[in-house]
Amino acid sequence: MKLQIRKTDARFTGNDFFKYVVDIRADGMSVPVIGGLQQQIARRMLNFIEVRDWCIQTWGMSCERTIYLDILGAEGRQVNTHWSWHTEFGETKIYLASDKEANWFKLKWI
Repeated sequence: MKLQIRKTDARFTGNDFFKYVVDIRADGMSVPVIGGLQQQIARRMLNFIEVRDWCIQTWGMSCERTIYLDILGAEGRQVNTHWSWHTEFGETKIYLASDKEANWFKLKWI
């Protein structure tokens, strides 16, 4: 599994709530040409689910980033302040709120 963690900036939606983003990719193993793309997508999603499950166990349940940002605007609604994820448009990203979450993540995964 390939994980890239970096700081967010104005290019990232929600950068005012999340300081880091983790991009989750399939490992670099070669796959056959026929069916290779589907295998790579499936592997990336399985890697994402493994990381997302760890985040749920570590910080509690959260939700998709788009929903997270919508909930923030609703009066009286609470969201998990530690993390969220993004899977729209084939992305597999985890958003982390602060240095504390990023360091904990790095201890486990990187």
